[in-house]
Amino acid sequence: MAGVPEALLWGLRRYLGAPQASITGIKRQPFAGGLSGSTLEYWHLNLRRAGVQASIALVYKRGAVVEGAFLRGAAQREALAYANLPGQIPIAMPTPIAFDIPNGDLWLLPFPPSKHTTHWLANWQRADAEKALADLAKLHASLWGNEAKLEGWAWLLRPTGADAARLLADGLAGLDALIADEAFDESLTAERVHQLRQLAQNPERLLDPLNTLPPTLLHGDAGFQNIAITQDGRQRLWYDWQLAAAGPAALDLVSFVHPWFYPEATLDFTLAELLDLYLAALSGRGIEIERAGFVRAVQAGLLWRWLLQWAPLLGLYRARLRPEVRQRLYAVFGGLHWPALDVFAG
Repeated sequence: MAGVPEALLWGLRRYLGAPQASITGIKRQPFAGGLSGSTLEYWHLNLRRAGVQASIALVYKRGAVVEGAFLRGAAQREALAYANLPGQIPIAMPTPIAFDIPNGDLWLLPFPPSKHTTHWLANWQRADAEKALADLAKLHASLWGNEAKLEGWAWLLRPTGADAARLLADGLAGLDALIADEAFDESLTAERVHQLRQLAQNPERLLDPLNTLPPTLLHGDAGFQNIAITQDGRQRLWYDWQLAAAGPAALDLVSFVHPWFYPEATLDFTLAELLDLYLAALSGRGIEIERAGFVRAVQAGLLWRWLLQWAPLLGLYRARLRPEVRQRLYAVFGGLHWPALDVFAG
């Protein structure tokens, strides 16, 4: 059949163990993508295998994402994650069937029926959140301080290392745009923007407490919107690996706690509760961390992530930010980021 992506055909043949299998038809069904701007579709494939007709359904994720340094190369990074990480890490990922690394395209087996999540809420029980945090601790512990292994994955983002200056440049540009346009309001006040800019100009104030932790493998965007939990609560699939990174574990904790502070979030967690659950799970893996130092690293991580992700969005790309999304973000900033800013700006 003409028009079949070569990467898909070879990946499907490898998955089926059928080197002569062919794709005789494709029916595509779009569905909603994520905030990165990725295109997601169901692909229903008709196959011919050893002379027998068959079919299979896959999830297709096209590699294009929105502009900005924070997501530059994200699609290729995710394809590399699916090419390298399954079987190498102790948490479950969706099953990759095929990946086109240069273009960042992916074809995955569909997820099993899962508890409902959006970017703003998760229909979870408290036990689900505790198990997800235990997964995160298991992932981090498996490569805790293993720099040789991490260096072998040169495609990983290094948000507090080699990529820090490149990422921070976008954050500074976003802050400068806010200042030039005087785009301040009751949450994003002039004082806070100037305090954040001072931190961006002196990044070691945030990087030093973060880098007291040894590097490990980070999911990079470990919020509940990227974790599929089966209806019985027994299985969790971690997906959306566009920001997979090597860095301090505190940065993954920052992305995990973030969505629990949206107004729609259905469980009421405090930051202290979530950190204690994580530290207990990490301790169960044989890694003990001094709590006060870790809390400071998380506070620094909240501000570092703000500079890399939210400063460009609010400053350079704010025209595409819908008012209701802005208000949700402001709720998170008020609960997490501004208290951290008070600590570091004081």
